[in-house]
Amino acid sequence: MAETQLIRVPLNGSEDSDGAGAVVMEVEHTSSGIVRAARPGEVAGTAARTLSESFDQVRAAAAALLDRLTTLPSPPSTVEVELGVKINAEAGAVIAKTAAEGNFTVRLVWQRDDGHGP
Repeated sequence: MAETQLIRVPLNGSEDSDGAGAVVMEVEHTSSGIVRAARPGEVAGTAARTLSESFDQVRAAAAALLDRLTTLPSPPSTVEVELGVKINAEAGAVIAKTAAEGNFTVRLVWQRDDGHGP
């Protein structure tokens, strides 16, 4: 089992003095990409990217996947994708090998209404 640590992940780049605007997440231990937190011992560090910035990467991947699948010669009437997303202190959101491995499971479903693709 991999060693884990707690990091503070800002949600949108602004955080109150009481920690609002951030979430603490358990991630695999890494030695880079972390900015030390103000109170050592409680949280190992602060992620280099906000949660919003991290999920921009997942959003771009989902858009590319949808584009590729809906432009098939015979596009499906429904496209469903489920992926695990792990948070990494340095890289932000990383698509996991399996959904169970991620900090989040993201399920995306597109259904075609007009007969031209989802």
